[in-house]
Amino acid sequence: MRNKFAVYVSILLCVIGFMISSSICKKAEASGLALYEWSARGNALGGAMIARADDPSAIAWNPAGITQLSGTQFLAGVTGISIKNELTTTYNGKSQSQNLKDKIYTPPHSYFTHQLTDKVWLGVGTFTRFGLGTSFSEDWAGRYSSYSTELNTFSINPNIAYKYNKYLSFAMGVELMYVRADLRNKIDPTGADDPDDTSHDIDQRIIVDGVTPGFNAGLRITPNDQWAFGFSYRSKMLHHADGSASYNVPDGISTTNYFNDSEITMSMNTPNMFFFGLEYKPVPNFSVEADAIYSEWSSYSDISYGFSKATAIGRKNITIDKKWEDVWRFQFGLEYLPIENLALRAGYVYDQSPIREGYEDYMIPANDRQILSTGFGLTFDKLVVDVSYMYLWMKDRTINARPGTGIIDTSTKNGQSHVVGFSLGYNF
Repeated sequence: MRNKFAVYVSILLCVIGFMISSSICKKAEASGLALYEWSARGNALGGAMIARADDPSAIAWNPAGITQLSGTQFLAGVTGISIKNELTTTYNGKSQSQNLKDKIYTPPHSYFTHQLTDKVWLGVGTFTRFGLGTSFSEDWAGRYSSYSTELNTFSINPNIAYKYNKYLSFAMGVELMYVRADLRNKIDPTGADDPDDTSHDIDQRIIVDGVTPGFNAGLRITPNDQWAFGFSYRSKMLHHADGSASYNVPDGISTTNYFNDSEITMSMNTPNMFFFGLEYKPVPNFSVEADAIYSEWSSYSDISYGFSKATAIGRKNITIDKKWEDVWRFQFGLEYLPIENLALRAGYVYDQSPIREGYEDYMIPANDRQILSTGFGLTFDKLVVDVSYMYLWMKDRTINARPGTGIIDTSTKNGQSHVVGFSLGYNF
């Protein structure tokens, strides 16, 4: 009876966590499209959780790892992300510096796991895998490409895991991802796109959302007490989001019957992702892990928009080439327990940018990134508290002008982020 009560309470907590997460996730963002802030412990370890996978956040990293978790466990938290980046645009010999508007983004996470038998475990996670957000002043020089972008996603991911023997576990899951995009830019109906002249600017705002299914799988092998190998996979998703395109036309601007509000569909792909991890534990209270993540971003070749009215912008279909490339992310993490109830953690990440030269834009003015991380965990009987801090810095980038796209000669510098994470867990 007590076990049933624990399960019911955990399910209720997970539902509450999901409801809270749903309201918070509208602000989820990072300087790149892929997010990995799935728990404070994972953040502190630089994401090196693919082979370790020994707390409820394993659902996100490698769900085969939940076969290490006895009874019923719950974990929830949030990550705060503060981003800075400075862009300098040059047009007609004039340079202008523009900083991203200050914002703090808060992608949440929550996980629930339950051991059904000695062989079978169930788990469900709610977390954010993709997101971006950039915001500039409405009159900045790059406004004809973009002055405000928010792409938010939120995943619900139930899994079932099976422990074949003490050496091998595997898992499978289904992912439902909610996607919402809010994209804003200016249009010059004269076609001049002069950064110094705002008198003809028409404001365009596109808001779309939708739900996309996908699947995932995981494998964990432990040949002995010192070594563990983890592998997981998350599938490519074909997103179709519906919504509206609206236009704010200043008085006195002739539009020849264009720029009428319209229904719209946006289509884009997110990639297959392959996760590899190797953990070594030379002594029981110290472990080191090295991971690699391969993302097939070449599937994000374009974004297409379909308007219900040709009178919106003069044609019904537009395709914007992205042509991203496949990339690797490498992450390393150390965990040391000087005493039984205290864990000290540190990590390092090198994250390649998938954005090709000649296809950069102001939606994601990003480049290769590096991260240093640290944090700690405290255990109080059945309660677990994890805290993390990450410092991210980004390689400077030069973007060449592309006429007709709103992209002008631009350089980016001083790209950095401060990331603070907090998670609270309970073992029933």
